[in-house]
Amino acid sequence: MTEIRESQLATTAAATARFPFIFGAQYYRAPTPEPECWEGDLRRMRELGFNAVKFFVQWRWSHRTPEGFYFDDLDRLLELAEANGLGVTLNILLDMSPTWLFREFPDAKQIDAQGRVVEPYAVSHRSIGGHPGPCYRHPGTLAARRRFVETAIAHFRGYPALSMWDVWNEPELSFQQRTPDMGNMACYCPYCHQGFIGWLQAKYSDLERLNEVWGRPYQAWDEVEMPRVTGAITDFVDWREFHLDTMTAEARWRLEAVKRLDPDHGRYLHVVPVWFNAVTCADDYALAEPCEVFAATMNGTPAATIQVVSAARGKVCYNVESHLNHGCLAMHQPIVDAEKLRRDFLPQIGLGIKGFLFWQYRPEVLGNEAPSWGLVRPDGTDRPVTQAARDFWAALQPYADDLLKAKPVPPRVGIWKSRKNEIFHFCIDGSVAPLNAAIEAYTQALYWRSIPFEYVSGQRLEAGELDGLDLLILPCGYYLTDEEAAALDRWTRAGGVLLAEAHLAGYSATRGRHSRVLPGAGLAESWGLREVENTSSYHLRLDERNALDAGLPEDVRKALAAFGATGGIFFPIKLTNGDIVWGAHRYAELAGENLTSEGTFTGAAPCLASIEIGKGKIIYCGTSFGLAAERSDAGLQAMLDNALGVAGISPTLGISAELPGTVHLDVLTGDAGRFAVLINRAEQGQRITLAGEGRWRGLFTGLNWQLMGDTTQTVPATYAEFFVLE
Repeated sequence: MTEIRESQLATTAAATARFPFIFGAQYYRAPTPEPECWEGDLRRMRELGFNAVKFFVQWRWSHRTPEGFYFDDLDRLLELAEANGLGVTLNILLDMSPTWLFREFPDAKQIDAQGRVVEPYAVSHRSIGGHPGPCYRHPGTLAARRRFVETAIAHFRGYPALSMWDVWNEPELSFQQRTPDMGNMACYCPYCHQGFIGWLQAKYSDLERLNEVWGRPYQAWDEVEMPRVTGAITDFVDWREFHLDTMTAEARWRLEAVKRLDPDHGRYLHVVPVWFNAVTCADDYALAEPCEVFAATMNGTPAATIQVVSAARGKVCYNVESHLNHGCLAMHQPIVDAEKLRRDFLPQIGLGIKGFLFWQYRPEVLGNEAPSWGLVRPDGTDRPVTQAARDFWAALQPYADDLLKAKPVPPRVGIWKSRKNEIFHFCIDGSVAPLNAAIEAYTQALYWRSIPFEYVSGQRLEAGELDGLDLLILPCGYYLTDEEAAALDRWTRAGGVLLAEAHLAGYSATRGRHSRVLPGAGLAESWGLREVENTSSYHLRLDERNALDAGLPEDVRKALAAFGATGGIFFPIKLTNGDIVWGAHRYAELAGENLTSEGTFTGAAPCLASIEIGKGKIIYCGTSFGLAAERSDAGLQAMLDNALGVAGISPTLGISAELPGTVHLDVLTGDAGRFAVLINRAEQGQRITLAGEGRWRGLFTGLNWQLMGDTTQTVPATYAEFFVLE
């Protein structure tokens, strides 16, 4: 076992001794629910068996004058929580400015890329107004935020019911939108300008180095401009990374305040693990590092859960805002029964989540989020999800302590996710959606093969922290630093298997230039592999008489003929076994003395190839199979078969399904017990085969299996179960 993994396990052991498996709900976002609901609602939570509740501590609501603080409502709620045996998390919200703030600091408002001042306003999730708050770089409002946080900590730290502090609800730079849009991107205020210059000085050391990378003739640091368009690439990537680091610094001081003033209670923040991008500027990997535990707002999708667990690096992870009860005035919340709840929660448990808080207990009655998001009806009576939550926790709770200490199978596969590369793709596509779709395609393929994997950040790759990984996948890996490329080279030569898509390291994040040779950053020379010709798939044309169509069925030949006439996003590739798969967007012909062809478009030059490097192997795709999955994932699956076979990686317990790609299995192991989560997403029952010994006892559906070596079992349609392994 590596030193890094030993350290992670030691950290985890210490954390699990302090942090329980939580199950409960968020309750109070002032001014709702109203005081007449409190006593009955918290008593009902106790009756449901809950052990946790969350209350918001909102800056605008609780800091009503520069010298006046109002905590009476939260004092009463903490007393009621104690009386009902509920551990309280206090969630500090600073993204709604007090009414007095901008009278004292009129220059603290955010400014967007068009030079417009962002005035405070009310939205459905911040009905008390003051959204989105001041610029994070303004020194006066930073001092005001610090004062409020420190005052709140000092006021509440003595309450017996207090369990943890959540210092930031869904960190985002401006909350104006979550889809990157240059039209209203922030912040361009003078404080950000000065902060950006200081950030650049720390990164580049001298102005000449900045000029070299950016391609500028600046004569003084104060001439440096804030990028307002994306076309020059590296300046814009730097600009957004500056804001990413600003957000991380904000998180650090909040967490440090709790550590300094209230070390007896846990501290964390919770993110929305969509993808970090040019707007939100929330780097989950950087934000997780100073937390004691890590948490998120999410539902049971593999990508969200894996991002949180990957960022946490072995820390306890919670889902502190389950959005099963989502809704609004136009579309009221869904009816959630026991089966739907299991299908959402159990996959998260299988991947390592150690507790849940519903958003929220009582439905909202204020603003556009009414009358939804409730674990009960607006009048407080039970609905189907109430009973489902009670029964789920009643079944799971006896195993909660043992489950808290049980860990999933360590991943041997990583998918690279770089914040630099994501901002780069926003620059060239005007959107992060294509890159995210490519990553999602590999995520789904691995998850439904029951292959444990994790996301690997750009920072982690740069540091060479790839211990335990035997296969690394780089979807759309166009924008790399020289340090990342060097780490890839070292890791592969030491025995790693690399699956890379077209134009790897084609644009250098270190030098601010497109490479004249692909793959870039010296990898072509080091590996003896080169893209000798590349183009867009739209420019490709295929002669019907080409060798690709030899012996193919009529429908496939017609599809190839249609492509030959028009070109397009997707194009056909013939694998060496004769199968036709589809690439997308990018096309590169490959050459190298020791290459093995894996597939071709022209019938001659390979666009898929592999090569052995040192003790390792590179499988290089001169296209994007991640993007091609929109039409067909056959190419992606074929390359995964190849890569997993070379790396010697098999599904958990060797599981196979009658309907491939529809069953997922996780096994969690701890000193006090072993557990398994099994999901069948197919609309029909099917047979599965897996290897194991002993009795598998299902908690929810009553299935009980006795495994002896390779065993075939039948699972029902749309099935989700938690097994105790005995």
